[in-house]
Amino acid sequence: MDSELWATIRRMREVDKQSISAIARQLRIHRNTVRRALGSVAGPPANEARGRLPACKLAQFGRYIADRLREYPRLTASKILLEIRKQGYGGGYTILKEHIRELRPATAPAAFLRLETQPGEFGQVDWANIGSVSIGNARRQLSCFVMVLSYSRMMYLEFTLSQRMEDFMAAHVNAFRYFGGVPQSINYDNLKTVVLSRVGSDIRFHPRFMDFAGYYLFKPVPCGVRKANEKGKVENGIKYVRTAFLAGRVIGSHAQAQAEAERWLAEECNVRVHGTTRERPVDRLEADRARLTALPANDYDCAIAASARATSQALVSFDANRYSVPSGFAGRTLTIKAWPRRVLVYSGARQLASHVRCYEKYRVIEDPRHYAGLLAQRRKARMSKLVESFLALGADCKAYLKGLAASELNLRGQLDKIMAMAGQYGRAEVIPAISRALAHNAYGAHFIENIVLQQRAARNMPAPQQVVLAKKPQWTRLAVEETDMGLYDQLFEDGHE
Repeated sequence: MDSELWATIRRMREVDKQSISAIARQLRIHRNTVRRALGSVAGPPANEARGRLPACKLAQFGRYIADRLREYPRLTASKILLEIRKQGYGGGYTILKEHIRELRPATAPAAFLRLETQPGEFGQVDWANIGSVSIGNARRQLSCFVMVLSYSRMMYLEFTLSQRMEDFMAAHVNAFRYFGGVPQSINYDNLKTVVLSRVGSDIRFHPRFMDFAGYYLFKPVPCGVRKANEKGKVENGIKYVRTAFLAGRVIGSHAQAQAEAERWLAEECNVRVHGTTRERPVDRLEADRARLTALPANDYDCAIAASARATSQALVSFDANRYSVPSGFAGRTLTIKAWPRRVLVYSGARQLASHVRCYEKYRVIEDPRHYAGLLAQRRKARMSKLVESFLALGADCKAYLKGLAASELNLRGQLDKIMAMAGQYGRAEVIPAISRALAHNAYGAHFIENIVLQQRAARNMPAPQQVVLAKKPQWTRLAVEETDMGLYDQLFEDGHE
């Protein structure tokens, strides 16, 4: 305030007999500035006047600033600074901020009536975002569900990996079990899991949540818009969680966070003397429990339900992972039900699969039993192909196969060895050996191998060398059709070079 302003205020008051509000309105200043001028019997000191001298730079922008604040009372000084600098203002930010503070009427903090509820009457619920945790190859958001009983201040705390409806309801169920009953009403912020839309007092609740509330016989009570004070007990509870539990604590995993939270609730949070009630929440809980609604015999089904079509590999997709089902259900549309720890797959009412829920991403979770039928089919098909290949060796193979089947030897193993010999020594060596073994009723791959080796020794033939392909070992198992070398003899007989 400069001398000119001080004099003008006093003149308007003493001479014109105007009220403080009228003077403030005409000069576009705060009423406190008028009172300060009227309370001073002398003008501002010279050094104060010099200190306020830069205010003259604001003189030409005074009306503009006042009009902007009248239209937009919450407009900040930094925003106005940018606007008037475009119009030629060359002064500083501090003098502008002080000028705006004098123009803008101070707002008194809102006063709230402190309400106390009866035992069992109310609970309050809210979420808190904690951050994220790494689970294998994935990073999942970590949230904190908090429920506080309004009378006893007894708190329940649970960490979840999402804030979806099913996790929200499951946390309620766990809280009800922890308290030993259900409060008559529960306060909420305007969460989408509770309130779908709101226009004034017209509230449209989420139908599934209302079904849940009807099952447990409590009344959801949303707070007024931007009135978090209506659930101040849980708001304070979350602040207490952040300062007394989370501060300075490293959260390594979801399971670790939950285990430590349960210990903290039992050993610190609910056994401390509460700052408002001056009693321990665990002691006041007895009065709450006497008035809480009893829990139903069975828990509400809070499972996530989804449908998915099983792939040709008998896998269904859920939450960025794939889970196996019996191979006979490949290609069918099935129902998935998921809880925080389990994933079940159904065909109608029939349960097909049960898996531990995976919170990583892009993993395949398999149960070997689901492929037992498919493996049996593959073994049967492979055996059929093996028999077919053996019978194709020669005419005596059918009778020799009957003899092998009647023996106590493993049929598949014996046929594998004989077909391996056909690949190693050639069909021309093995077929006569089979005929000779059949003539002597000698059934077994070892008889055939002895005959082949005797035949080769009689002709002074060297032992065949096993070809090993180090870089492509799988190629040694490839079946190649044997070529009749007599074709080359025919070329010379026909006179070809």
